[in-house]
Amino acid sequence: MPFPDDPDDDAGFIPPLPQDDRLWRHPSEIDGPHSLSPARNRRSSRSGLTAFVLLLVIAIGTGIAAFGTFHSGNATNDGTAVASGPASHDLSDDVLASLSPAVVQITIDGPTVATMATGLMIRSDGHVLTASDPLNGARSITVTLVDGRSFNATVVGTDPSDDIAVIDIEATGLTTPVVSDLSSIEQGDTIYVIGHTETDRRSWVASAVFQSLGMRVDSSDGTSMHDMVASSLETTPPTPSAVLCTRGGAVIGLLTSRTSTSSRTNAMNSAPSTLTLPTAHTEFANSIAWITRVADDIIATGVVRRAWLGIISTDAAGGGALIQSVSANSPAEVAGLASGDLITALGKIPIHNSSDLVVALRRFVANDSVNVEFKRSGLVSSTTARLTDRT
Repeated sequence: MPFPDDPDDDAGFIPPLPQDDRLWRHPSEIDGPHSLSPARNRRSSRSGLTAFVLLLVIAIGTGIAAFGTFHSGNATNDGTAVASGPASHDLSDDVLASLSPAVVQITIDGPTVATMATGLMIRSDGHVLTASDPLNGARSITVTLVDGRSFNATVVGTDPSDDIAVIDIEATGLTTPVVSDLSSIEQGDTIYVIGHTETDRRSWVASAVFQSLGMRVDSSDGTSMHDMVASSLETTPPTPSAVLCTRGGAVIGLLTSRTSTSSRTNAMNSAPSTLTLPTAHTEFANSIAWITRVADDIIATGVVRRAWLGIISTDAAGGGALIQSVSANSPAEVAGLASGDLITALGKIPIHNSSDLVVALRRFVANDSVNVEFKRSGLVSSTTARLTDRT
């Protein structure tokens, strides 16, 4: 049976009443060329809703993509997943992954404020090398590893003359770095400083320009550090100590936390000015060979064992170490050395200045007998001194 409004209805055509006599009007009779029927209006609402939802989804997606791009841009500027700093992209992922676990973050609760330092894991049993000056007066020391684990640390021993300290945490199986001597590095080579910021467990990386070996650093308190590594940086490390390494990630030194007042040697003066930029400054580091020797002594005995000759000397104008005074009953006095003598060699090591003499003595230990070449009143002479332990 057909529906009542079916076109096949047999009732025939019935003309509609005039518009004014009807409650209902055909959509085509309503004024306005763009009027729509109720059915089409309903379909248009659904279509509009669909379009609105689609636009909303596109907008949200675009916003997320924009945020992701912005966030990614910030990450690119700040560094990689394992490092931050101006040169974090200069080192390969493999180098960073290998070195970062050995470069630790040290929080020092000092007498007045908490400070941050950087340390180097030198033994897998938890021994860490760092600068000694920031530890002065510390009430507590916390070492944080790159994986987020934190440990209370104790001071094993310090070498205040060289701003070196060894601290220890209760842990085993820790990552230690690859180390390298400085024989393969030349003036002008790019090296890297690895440290930590106060708020980021990632290693902080900056590039540096290698300047010179054998530097003497005179501090504001009148003390001197010898045989230091000088590097030129445009960025100041965020902590008072930091690790110096090669592009391959081999550690070559540990930056001192001290600010030098003067630091000039012939090697420094001969460095071409093109090695540094106008905005750069010089940072100094103890070599890895020396700090490893110091650490071995401290871990074994609690102190640094140094061979002692028993003199105070100064640089001579024509070269050599000029003796100013000789300690009573010292190896120097027993060997016949006196004030005014000019030391020119220790063993077979040439002595060009008083700093050379300090560094040459590092090669010997207590009870070593060493030949001392010197000049007295212009005459060349030599003697044998039996060194003792300065400690």
